[in-house]
Amino acid sequence: MMLPHNLYVLIFFISSITAATDVVPGFAKPGCNETCGNLTIPYPFGIGPNCFLNRWYAVDCVSSKPYLSSLKHLPLLGIDLSEQMVLVNVSLSSKCQASVWNSTQIVNLGDSPFLFSMMHNKFTIQGCGTAAISSHGNDITWCSTLCSQPSMSSRIDNCYGIHCCRAKVPYYLEAFSVNVSSNKSCLSAFLVADNSYVHDLFSRQSYDGDVSSIPTVLRWTLTNNDYSKASCNYSFSTHELHMSENTSVHTGKCSCRSEIEEGNPYLSGGCKGTSSC
Repeated sequence: MMLPHNLYVLIFFISSITAATDVVPGFAKPGCNETCGNLTIPYPFGIGPNCFLNRWYAVDCVSSKPYLSSLKHLPLLGIDLSEQMVLVNVSLSSKCQASVWNSTQIVNLGDSPFLFSMMHNKFTIQGCGTAAISSHGNDITWCSTLCSQPSMSSRIDNCYGIHCCRAKVPYYLEAFSVNVSSNKSCLSAFLVADNSYVHDLFSRQSYDGDVSSIPTVLRWTLTNNDYSKASCNYSFSTHELHMSENTSVHTGKCSCRSEIEEGNPYLSGGCKGTSSC
């Protein structure tokens, strides 16, 4: 049976709309590179001029490897839009000498919108001795190891007190100092991404003194001014992040409206419904 010409046009028009709604939108701003190597770089992060929210979210792509240019060129390993987290490589606080007493290293994110995540990191020391994290002059967590065989190496996924220990971090941190004390040859102290968050990335690695950096999770925050620039016209919520017993910071978060939508809620038109067919 022949169909009228105008009915063909109507069917084609409806089919075009259906196909368009099934396409997942891009994660980067229009006209911007979306990937660096194998890593997707979603807005508010971006590669190149006018592709990021502000300078803190600028990503340099060098030889297919991404770096956060405004955070001392930290290597960028992953971006989690839904949790507002980034995974970066940071330097270890490590002392290898005849003896170490009351050595301190300060880690500071400055006035950036990033905080060390209390939910996804563990304070970990590897070696023989004691280490503590201090914030605003107060110790907030510490860890001490037992050592029976000084030559014995340890793994971060087998860390139960002998040559390696770890402790929870009670607050989000913008800066902290690591204080180490040991009369043995080597002691390393660091905030490391929790196994449950990025298990495949680091759980098989062995930290036995020759690793210079470690994966760490940072939480990124949005101010009201950032929110207005991000075109967040979907679901917006605010969250309070505790940085001490008496200090907290509020941050905004954009989300797609429902579980059947996907895409980038920080872009205008970035969330699209998906078809179950």
